Amino acid sequence: MADCSSSLDLKLILSFANSYRNLYKKGEINEEQLNQVLDLIENYQSYAPDEFKTELRNIFPGTL
Repeated sequence: MADCSSSLDLKLILSFANSYRNLYKKGEINEEQLNQVLDLIENYQSYAPDEFKTELRNIFPGTL
């Protein structure tokens, strides 16, 4: 069962990262924001869900 969970985690992470890359390509976020989000995603296991949301709000103030 752990393999299924790990596979799902990887798919969600890749989807999340791709969504933000697409926003960057469209000019809706800047390169600094993209890099901050990618760093956050890379270390997502270090955050509780509420902390993760707070970090995203700090990257995109006034939008979440």
